[in-house]
Amino acid sequence: MVIHGRRLAATGGMVLGDIRFRDARERCRWSPELPETDDGLCLVRSGWFRREESGCREFLDATRGYFAKAGTVERVFGRRCGFTWIRLSPAAFDACVEGAQRKHWLLNVCSGLDLQHRLLLAAVRDRTDSFELAERLLSLLEALPARTERPGPTSWPSTRMAHHALAAAAQEALNCNPSCGLERLGELVGTSPHHLSRVFKKVTGQTLTAYRNELRVRSVLEHLAEGMTDLAELAVLHGFVDQAHMTNVIRRHLADTPARLRRKLSTNLQERRPPRG
Repeated sequence: MVIHGRRLAATGGMVLGDIRFRDARERCRWSPELPETDDGLCLVRSGWFRREESGCREFLDATRGYFAKAGTVERVFGRRCGFTWIRLSPAAFDACVEGAQRKHWLLNVCSGLDLQHRLLLAAVRDRTDSFELAERLLSLLEALPARTERPGPTSWPSTRMAHHALAAAAQEALNCNPSCGLERLGELVGTSPHHLSRVFKKVTGQTLTAYRNELRVRSVLEHLAEGMTDLAELAVLHGFVDQAHMTNVIRRHLADTPARLRRKLSTNLQERRPPRG
């Protein structure tokens, strides 16, 4: 369901198209295979889902995104999630995506790129004029990694598939319960903590701790954008030791504090802008 949309003007000869915020209801089975209707970029705000394209299946949450070409057949499966769809003209898609020599539709979203995404959403909600919006969107697209590779172990196909499935199961479990301990996580996915830690890093390129912190930072930003003001309560909600611990983790990821990020992400113009006079 589209909950908000904003069309951008032409910029540099490229029509950047629509920014659409969508919330997807929980889906208990795979959707029918349907073709994409537009070229575009999808960034996840909250929740998770699985997406399959051309026989390639991936787990997507707020640390991931994907590119889509019109006509590409896909199907999805997942829980309730929120995502942003940025429709691009063919010229903009070629310049921003294919021109960057991307080999795979999957996009790894670092904390900095995620923050730019959320700042763009705050600007859209604040009814920022189209010129500034287009500039913000171009900045986001320029921040995309120059090349998207899917990391993975070099082993037999059956082993790679098993490792990939194990990593996805761990990602799903941590999305459902980010405060889950390592021993408990191993129990949930049916393996030892040592094996899980080793396989997860080999498949995803990052440690379980780093991934868990990425999820927590995304969740904190989502709550700040929604207007939550009690930072101590927010720290407890996301399993940090205390507010100072949350502040240190977020500062390491984004070089900023939760208090300043709250002001930047707020949809209340009076809170974000100093009084006149």
